[in-house]
Amino acid sequence: MPPYSLRRLLWSGPVSTIVATLANLLYYGVTNVLGKHYQLQLEEANPQLIRIPVLMPVVLTLTAGFLASLFFAILIRFSRRPGTVFLSVCLTALLLSFGGPFNLPAAAVQTKILLSGMHVLAAVIITGGILFLSSKGTNNR
Repeated sequence: MPPYSLRRLLWSGPVSTIVATLANLLYYGVTNVLGKHYQLQLEEANPQLIRIPVLMPVVLTLTAGFLASLFFAILIRFSRRPGTVFLSVCLTALLLSFGGPFNLPAAAVQTKILLSGMHVLAAVIITGGILFLSSKGTNNR
Protein backbone atom coordinates (compact mmCIF):
# COMPACT_ATOMS: atom_id res chain seq x y z
CA MET A 1 0.00 0.00 0.00
CA PRO A 2 1.49 3.40 -0.96
CA PRO A 3 2.34 5.83 1.84
CA TYR A 4 0.32 8.65 0.25
CA SER A 5 -3.40 8.98 -0.29
CA LEU A 6 -5.12 10.56 -3.28
CA ARG A 7 -8.12 11.25 -1.06
CA ARG A 8 -5.96 13.26 1.35
CA LEU A 9 -4.31 15.04 -1.56
CA LEU A 10 -7.73 16.31 -2.68
CA TRP A 11 -7.85 18.58 0.36
CA SER A 12 -4.17 18.91 1.26
CA GLY A 13 -3.21 20.35 -2.14
CA PRO A 14 -5.73 23.22 -2.02
CA VAL A 15 -5.07 23.89 1.68
CA SER A 16 -1.30 24.08 1.10
CA THR A 17 -1.82 26.32 -1.91
CA ILE A 18 -4.11 28.71 -0.04
CA VAL A 19 -1.72 28.89 2.93
CA ALA A 20 1.19 29.59 0.56
CA THR A 21 -0.82 32.29 -1.21
CA LEU A 22 -1.71 33.97 2.09
CA ALA A 23 1.92 33.74 3.25
CA ASN A 24 3.10 35.37 0.01
CA LEU A 25 0.50 38.12 0.40
CA LEU A 26 1.68 38.74 3.96
CA TYR A 27 5.32 38.76 2.81
CA TYR A 28 4.43 41.15 -0.04
CA GLY A 29 2.51 43.45 2.31
CA VAL A 30 5.11 43.52 5.06
CA THR A 31 7.98 44.20 2.67
CA ASN A 32 5.97 46.99 1.02
CA VAL A 33 5.22 48.56 4.40
CA LEU A 34 8.94 48.41 5.21
CA GLY A 35 9.63 50.37 2.04
CA LYS A 36 10.86 47.58 -0.21
CA HIS A 37 8.82 48.08 -3.35
CA TYR A 38 8.55 45.55 -6.14
CA GLN A 39 9.31 47.53 -9.29
CA LEU A 40 10.11 46.48 -12.80
CA GLN A 41 10.28 47.92 -16.28
CA LEU A 42 7.58 46.81 -18.71
CA GLU A 43 9.26 47.84 -21.95
CA GLU A 44 12.94 48.13 -22.74
CA ALA A 45 12.43 51.40 -24.62
CA ASN A 46 10.46 52.97 -21.74
CA PRO A 47 12.65 53.53 -18.63
CA GLN A 48 9.64 54.05 -16.34
CA LEU A 49 9.38 51.53 -13.49
CA ILE A 50 5.98 50.28 -12.31
CA ARG A 51 5.03 48.39 -9.16
CA ILE A 52 4.22 44.71 -9.49
CA PRO A 53 0.48 44.34 -8.82
CA VAL A 54 -0.65 42.26 -5.83
CA LEU A 55 -2.57 39.95 -8.14
CA MET A 56 0.60 38.70 -9.85
CA PRO A 57 2.03 36.71 -6.89
CA VAL A 58 -1.46 35.44 -6.07
CA VAL A 59 -2.05 34.03 -9.55
CA LEU A 60 1.44 32.56 -9.81
CA THR A 61 1.25 30.90 -6.38
CA LEU A 62 -2.19 29.43 -7.12
CA THR A 63 -0.93 28.12 -10.46
CA ALA A 64 2.17 26.56 -8.88
CA GLY A 65 0.09 24.89 -6.17
CA PHE A 66 -2.40 23.49 -8.66
CA LEU A 67 0.35 22.11 -10.90
CA ALA A 68 2.21 20.62 -7.92
CA SER A 69 -0.97 18.91 -6.68
CA LEU A 70 -1.75 17.56 -10.13
CA PHE A 71 1.81 16.29 -10.57
CA PHE A 72 1.81 14.61 -7.16
CA ALA A 73 -1.52 12.94 -7.91
CA ILE A 74 0.01 11.44 -11.05
CA LEU A 75 3.05 10.30 -9.06
CA ILE A 76 0.91 8.68 -6.36
CA ARG A 77 -0.90 6.74 -9.03
CA PHE A 78 2.05 5.66 -11.18
CA SER A 79 5.28 5.89 -9.17
CA ARG A 80 6.78 3.50 -6.63
CA ARG A 81 8.39 6.35 -4.68
CA PRO A 82 6.17 9.40 -5.25
CA GLY A 83 7.53 11.43 -2.33
CA THR A 84 11.15 11.18 -3.44
CA VAL A 85 10.38 11.99 -7.06
CA PHE A 86 8.07 14.85 -6.07
CA LEU A 87 10.64 16.41 -3.75
CA SER A 88 13.38 16.12 -6.40
CA VAL A 89 11.25 17.76 -9.07
CA CYS A 90 10.07 20.51 -6.69
CA LEU A 91 13.64 21.37 -5.67
CA THR A 92 14.68 21.48 -9.32
CA ALA A 93 11.67 23.65 -10.20
CA LEU A 94 12.53 26.01 -7.34
CA LEU A 95 16.11 26.41 -8.56
CA LEU A 96 14.91 27.01 -12.12
CA SER A 97 12.29 29.52 -10.92
CA PHE A 98 15.07 31.83 -9.72
CA GLY A 99 15.83 32.47 -13.40
CA GLY A 100 12.61 34.47 -13.69
CA PRO A 101 13.36 37.22 -11.17
CA PHE A 102 17.07 37.35 -11.93
CA ASN A 103 16.37 37.66 -15.66
CA LEU A 104 14.32 40.86 -15.25
CA PRO A 105 16.48 43.39 -17.11
CA ALA A 106 15.73 46.67 -15.35
CA ALA A 107 14.51 45.43 -11.98
CA ALA A 108 16.46 46.48 -8.91
CA VAL A 109 18.50 43.83 -7.11
CA GLN A 110 16.27 44.15 -4.05
CA THR A 111 13.21 43.34 -6.20
CA LYS A 112 14.93 40.26 -7.59
CA ILE A 113 15.87 39.07 -4.11
CA LEU A 114 12.42 39.74 -2.66
CA LEU A 115 10.73 37.88 -5.52
CA SER A 116 13.10 34.95 -5.00
CA GLY A 117 12.10 34.96 -1.33
CA MET A 118 8.48 34.58 -2.39
CA HIS A 119 9.47 31.59 -4.53
CA VAL A 120 11.17 29.90 -1.58
CA LEU A 121 8.27 30.62 0.76
CA ALA A 122 5.70 29.21 -1.66
CA ALA A 123 7.83 26.17 -2.51
CA VAL A 124 8.40 25.21 1.13
CA ILE A 125 4.75 25.59 2.10
CA ILE A 126 3.27 23.88 -0.97
CA THR A 127 5.77 21.03 -1.15
CA GLY A 128 5.90 20.42 2.58
CA GLY A 129 2.15 20.72 2.99
CA ILE A 130 1.37 18.31 0.18
CA LEU A 131 3.92 15.73 1.34
CA PHE A 132 3.01 15.92 5.03
CA LEU A 133 -0.76 16.25 4.81
CA SER A 134 -1.31 13.63 2.11
CA SER A 135 0.78 11.03 3.94
CA LYS A 136 -1.10 8.04 5.34
CA GLY A 137 1.39 7.72 8.18
CA THR A 138 0.46 11.01 9.89
CA ASN A 139 -2.31 11.39 12.45
CA ASN A 140 -4.00 14.26 10.60
CA ARG A 141 -7.54 13.89 9.33
